[in-house]
Amino acid sequence: MKIFATNKKAHFLYFIIEKIEAGIILSGTEVKSIIKNNLNISDAFVINKKNEAYVINMHIAPYDHGNIHNLEPLRNRKLLLHKKEINKLFFEAKKNKLAIIVLSVYAKNNKIKLELALAKSKKIYDKRQTIKERDLKREINKKFKAY
Repeated sequence: MKIFATNKKAHFLYFIIEKIEAGIILSGTEVKSIIKNNLNISDAFVINKKNEAYVINMHIAPYDHGNIHNLEPLRNRKLLLHKKEINKLFFEAKKNKLAIIVLSVYAKNNKIKLELALAKSKKIYDKRQTIKERDLKREINKKFKAY
C-alpha cells in the first residue's frame, strides 16, 4: 500500500471518531498526477449532493505531460460508496454535528482510495492541550536518548 498524501493538520484540528475507506472517480491524467504526489488534501472535505458523496477542495495539480485532457484542479470528485454507507455517514455527521474530512490518499490493489474520517472540531483549549502533550513527549524522548 503506497500512501500519496496525508492530512497532517487533521489530528491537530479534529478529534477523529470513525474512519472509512472510499474509492474515487478520477481521469487518467489525474491518476498520473497523484502518482507523482502532486496533490493537496489539507482543506478537503465531503458533502452530500442528491444522495451521492463528493469530495470538495481536493487539489490535484494538472499533469505536466498532459494535454487537453487535463481537468480543473479543484473540481468536485465523486466518491464510490454504497448507498447504505452514504446514508449512515451523513446521518451520523448531521446527528452529532461532525465534519467528514479526508485523512489520506493511497493506492490499494492498483486503485486510488481515500481514507475519510468523521471528525469533531477541537476548541482552542483542546489544541493547547495537544501542544502541551506533544512538547511533554518530546522532552521525555530527549531525556531517554541522553541515557
